[in-house]
Amino acid sequence: MSKRPHKLDTGLVQLTLPLSSLPSRQRAAGSLRTSEAVKEALGQALRSCGLSRETVADELTRLTGEPVSVHAVNNWAAPGKHDRSIPLDQLAALCVITGSEALARAALAPAEILVLTQDQKPLYELGQLTAEDKARARRKREIWEKIG
Repeated sequence: MSKRPHKLDTGLVQLTLPLSSLPSRQRAAGSLRTSEAVKEALGQALRSCGLSRETVADELTRLTGEPVSVHAVNNWAAPGKHDRSIPLDQLAALCVITGSEALARAALAPAEILVLTQDQKPLYELGQLTAEDKARARRKREIWEKIG
């Protein structure tokens, strides 16, 4: 057995990105804090859905395949439990179970990400098609002007 040290350095160097060039540096510190809004939205969704928290926990377990206790649901909704936030992989299931997309909206609104329901999707698609039609018409006019 050799006592010679193994050379682990393969010559690769990790370059660091200056923090000033990150897109997130344009935002104020704490501007994406959503825990209070999400907890409030969850509390409202639980009240308005008409299901007990035990039923919600059981359905979360069934849909996600991960055990979720009623205590976890209570902690997620408790305003005073700042260290207990909803895991992201539970968000979709909570929205489906409660029938409220307000949880996702509360979590994503500060990042300016919109959440659409299935009812709103056709309106969004219609808007996309209209914008594409206007861009296509503008491009046609430019080409006709070049042709003369």
